Amino acid sequence: MPGEPNLFLHYGLDAWMVREYPTVQFERFADDAVIHCVSESQARLVRDAVARRLVEVGLELHPDKTRIVYCKDSNRRGDYEEISFTFCGYTFRPRKAYNQRTGEVFTSFLPAVAPEKLALMSRRVAGWRLHRRTTLDLEDLAAGVNLVLRGWFGYFTAFYPTAVNPLCQRIDHHLVRWARWKYKRLARSPRRARAWLQGVRSRHPQLFVHWRYGSAVPGGRTARAV
Repeated sequence: MPGEPNLFLHYGLDAWMVREYPTVQFERFADDAVIHCVSESQARLVRDAVARRLVEVGLELHPDKTRIVYCKDSNRRGDYEEISFTFCGYTFRPRKAYNQRTGEVFTSFLPAVAPEKLALMSRRVAGWRLHRRTTLDLEDLAAGVNLVLRGWFGYFTAFYPTAVNPLCQRIDHHLVRWARWKYKRLARSPRRARAWLQGVRSRHPQLFVHWRYGSAVPGGRTARAV
């Protein structure tokens, strides 16, 4: 049954963590977990204890995925080899941040869509071969792809939404190509096709889901999501 491994780890790991380390916060999704420690020594202690616990229940830590990561930001000094990790499709690492009240730029340890997730979504968009769907009008094309885009962007813009801009621009690149295949007057001029799509976007900014997140038509001015 799909729920059995999750139920097993609930009792084999989650309940054990709460009992043995009540002050240590953690999150787990399926067989991936993030455990928050206040020092490197505590992290090593808990890691070794978790390894022993998993052996007791017939499991083991993944040797390549199990790492101690230093959550580096402007308030934390020192240099460490591991300063990023990926969890649930988000990569957590030091990133530039802004204080909207003071305008100060600083470094914060923040999540954003993982590069491998961006690449996977980009490949899927390419696989749609939008430029060949010239029997559709733009509204029908949008209705079809928005079914997928709404899920992607609803999830991956929860944190640091500007990280999805490369995917937004990749989608627009395919829409420009679609316009050049569909309309003879745009076929020979990528510049005119980009200008046409930018005009559509200006008039109907809600037409495509990704246009709500600060993307720009390739070759145009890039906007920043907030």
